Amino acid sequence: MPLMLPRLLIITGCAIGLAAVAAPSARAQDSVSTTNGLPGDASDAYQTTSGNTRQVLRYVVDLTPKTSSWAGRYALGPAVRSSKSNAGGFFDQLIGAQAVSARFSSGPFFSSQTYLEWMNLPGAGVNAPANSAPPNAISGASKIGQRFGLGFMEFGAGPDGAYGTGDDENNLIGSAIDFQYRQPNRLFVQRTIAATNKSSASSSGSASFGLGGIDESGALHAYADGYAMTIATRVQTRALLRFNLASRAVNSLNQIQGSGVNVIPSDPAATDIVRTNTVAMTAPAIISATAPGGAGRPVMLSSDLLNNYVYESAANSTSTSTAYLGSTLGPRGSICFIPQVYAPIAASSPVGTAATLARTDANTKTRAIQLFGVSASGSPGPALNLPLPAAITDADDAFAPGAAFPPISNHEFTNYASQASFRGGTSQVAMTQLASGDLLVGATIAANGGGSTIPQTEDNYIAVARLPAAGGAPTWTIAAHTGASGFAGVGPNASKAIFGRATPTAALAPIGRLARYSEVHGSAGSGPSISSPAFDRAGNVYFMAAIGLTGASTTFTTGLLKANLDPATNGYKLELLASVGDVLAGINSGRNYQVQFLGVADADSVDSGSIFSSATVQDSIAGVTGAPYGSPLSLGALVFRAKIVYDINADSLFADPSGSGSGSTSPDQAYNAALVLMPRIPRGDANRDQVLTVQDIFDFLNTWFASAPGADWNGDGTITVADIFDFLNDWFAGG
Repeated sequence: MPLMLPRLLIITGCAIGLAAVAAPSARAQDSVSTTNGLPGDASDAYQTTSGNTRQVLRYVVDLTPKTSSWAGRYALGPAVRSSKSNAGGFFDQLIGAQAVSARFSSGPFFSSQTYLEWMNLPGAGVNAPANSAPPNAISGASKIGQRFGLGFMEFGAGPDGAYGTGDDENNLIGSAIDFQYRQPNRLFVQRTIAATNKSSASSSGSASFGLGGIDESGALHAYADGYAMTIATRVQTRALLRFNLASRAVNSLNQIQGSGVNVIPSDPAATDIVRTNTVAMTAPAIISATAPGGAGRPVMLSSDLLNNYVYESAANSTSTSTAYLGSTLGPRGSICFIPQVYAPIAASSPVGTAATLARTDANTKTRAIQLFGVSASGSPGPALNLPLPAAITDADDAFAPGAAFPPISNHEFTNYASQASFRGGTSQVAMTQLASGDLLVGATIAANGGGSTIPQTEDNYIAVARLPAAGGAPTWTIAAHTGASGFAGVGPNASKAIFGRATPTAALAPIGRLARYSEVHGSAGSGPSISSPAFDRAGNVYFMAAIGLTGASTTFTTGLLKANLDPATNGYKLELLASVGDVLAGINSGRNYQVQFLGVADADSVDSGSIFSSATVQDSIAGVTGAPYGSPLSLGALVFRAKIVYDINADSLFADPSGSGSGSTSPDQAYNAALVLMPRIPRGDANRDQVLTVQDIFDFLNTWFASAPGADWNGDGTITVADIFDFLNDWFAGG
């Protein structure tokens, strides 16, 4: 019910008195070591010492405010970093494919144990003796919040310093990340080493991994084989594996080895061997254990090179089907799954919708997306073939790829060749369902060469199809595209423009354009220039791309972009979220860091560490009930891989001393990190409009007296007067 004024005056009067005793803001990881330069403070993936293990680490990360080119209020930070490199001259391993869960869960924290916390304290961290001890520890017991899963594959050259040899390092890292209603941009992270391929830093490797998906309950899905491994105990089959983060033994490794057709984990209690086969399979997707209408267990989804759809019909047991292909031929790339049911192709006992790229033209071209409903057990329902149309136009700028790169009949869906299908990411196809029930489906296209061509070509576009909720013909548009090398807007074949503005209400104006990969990396000669897409629930598209930013001259670099969907026009306009060269303040480390690498392509194909459809949590942060066009609030969370360099001596140089033969004596430190981007929601922002006003007080008190969602401000599982005091403290502290 609405608040009565006298009651409000009493409460706010108490609040004013509390302002003087409001607790200071407590922040905390990102981190740097207590010593300058190398070796830094990356944790050792093989350290299992009792009481000092690195298999499971818990810590707090505070995301830094980040303003987009549209003046959007976001928060960004290094949620999880990779493990220590044992190749000389490097701080840590490289990050390959990464993924987040499609959903947020709600309830008790993942762990009731303590999360280490530090704020503005260089040298503090979780890896003694490289770090000093953090001053605070926050118990996860009795805390309630939202959670998402984050996973990545990491790899390194090993002690011999050469990639592709028997001592290569390869690990799978999974994290359960909690946050509370009162402070969504403060992350409570449990980082777990799900699996290793070595028994020690100096030993030989026994497996090669590909990352598939992760859910919010801590189930991580992966692919494993013995590629490039040489020892007798290497994995000698191809396997789909699940790792249960909550079950990992903290004082032992989980090395994955093989013996003939068998896969042998060191920690069997935390490892499910879902499928072994001699045929290569794609990095597996996941149906969450908590998906509405689901089986109450995580369900693995994959495909193999015999055109089979592979699904976990019973726990740790798979079935196959080709019915999902409908009228198309061979699938390409990995499976995309979303936990939303598209009615025209709903399976029996439906839990969601899946898709994969598919071959057409007598199995010669990849010009279709195959959709199919999925049941709770993963079995396929009705199939729907979505072929690329004979003509397609960008609804925002009228770009026509058939005219820019004729003929359109040669265009193919791409980003599945080379290592991507087996090492990740997952998937090349992105999907989301709008509130109207319409289904959006998107993927990246090679405009001047085959989808499986190696090296991949540079001219690309992201095509998006909108399928009506009741079924019927799709409407196609383009979310992003390369084009002519001139500035955006010059000529009908120009690259798509990137827009900016000084304030959220100012008019948008071009600040640059998408670019060809060779404009950023002049010696490359190949691409792709645009990663695969990821959606939020409002239909906005997130991707990585080569870009050219205008000023006195054009600066070519790599950026993370958001294509904002205008519901009124079905067109997309581009917003720059982050780019190489961005400098952010490390709230926990007390040191600024610079983004120095974002990946789109590797030597011959898409970079597995770039954006794929599993990069976004599509659920909203609790309390967000709507997001207008261009609003950051449409995003739940997004993960992307970056190399960041900390300015240890605060000289603004960000000089990376790592690398073979570097010889640099810079004190700065460079790390590979999975960065998390979320909407910025200040402390005390009860109504989730991203700003603090007196209206937040009125709205929270109305919520509290109604015992409505959000009333349990402090997240202890009960609604008491303490929630009012805690809210008012947060509101007066702000930020």
